Amino acid sequence: MRWIVLIVDDHPLVGQAFELSIQAAYPHLDVGRVTSATEADAYVRLHGPRVKLIMLDLMLPDAEGFSALLRLQQLLPDGKIAMVSSRTDQHTLSMARAFGVDAWLSKCEPVETLVNAVGAILRGETVFPENVDPDPESVDFHRRIATLSGAQLRIMRALVDGKLNKQIAGDMNLTEGTVKQHVSAILKKLKVNNRSQAILAAAPVLRNDQIRS
Repeated sequence: MRWIVLIVDDHPLVGQAFELSIQAAYPHLDVGRVTSATEADAYVRLHGPRVKLIMLDLMLPDAEGFSALLRLQQLLPDGKIAMVSSRTDQHTLSMARAFGVDAWLSKCEPVETLVNAVGAILRGETVFPENVDPDPESVDFHRRIATLSGAQLRIMRALVDGKLNKQIAGDMNLTEGTVKQHVSAILKKLKVNNRSQAILAAAPVLRNDQIRS
């Protein structure tokens, strides 16, 4: 079975450069490329365990914060995920380590450096800048938010965006009663007492403007 490296990046030139360079350096691997979190979801569902590594852009047009990462971790629990971003702040990198990311690769690095990192990650190495330790509070929260189902994660994102149950029900084609049941389950899984506490806990993870630049 040929393994796949999946590139998830909405910038066509960056994505194409990664794709061509990885194909040339690792002819024994297949390389896929998509431009959104939704397309990545569908791709992983189609190809399943063949997807060995995902090169995931932090900023995508249809995903906020680490929401795309969380969803892909649900779909591919045994796969490896490298975040590719221009961000280098300690807080965001510590959160990424806490959330089980296998590598943090800077878009400021030469393409050759990123391509070499692919081999290191596939060999089981963790590739991060020096002196980046996982944030303990984020490790604990990741354990809790990782227990949410795909539908519950979507609802949690909607709550963070300030949507009411009626709006969420319409967006997801659910009844308000079903949304209420999901919200109750979310509160229990996140170990919080109300919606406000859930939003406060999840906003730093599910909103781009809460991730420090």
